[in-house]
Amino acid sequence: MEKNRYEVLTASETLVMKCIWDSTSDVSLADIYEMVNSQYHKEWKYQTVSTFLAKIVQKGFIRARREGHRVVYEILITEEEYKAQQARQFVNFWNKGSAGQFLTAFFKLDKITKAEIEELRKTIDELDN
Repeated sequence: MEKNRYEVLTASETLVMKCIWDSTSDVSLADIYEMVNSQYHKEWKYQTVSTFLAKIVQKGFIRARREGHRVVYEILITEEEYKAQQARQFVNFWNKGSAGQFLTAFFKLDKITKAEIEELRKTIDELDN
């Protein structure tokens, strides 16, 4: 099994990181505090969010940067990079690295629409070029 390129985020760190990834610019603790509590219906305190941010910085996903009197967080690992690594790890673990086995398992219970099939074909064709 391939070694993780990135450290794994906990569920709470993932919520915080998702808020950062969804932002259109660098964000502050106050911004993240507001987003995580409103979007994910949490009742976290500033200190809780600050602790998660410190751990995410330590894991190398973001960098803290001072802008005047406030600290903003800058993305170092994109959401796409992390999702790709997590997806590959999942497929390797559960489907012995076979994307075909993964898709079969994924669509076994829920039928796939013709539009989804066409989208998959298009994506596979683009990967082949």
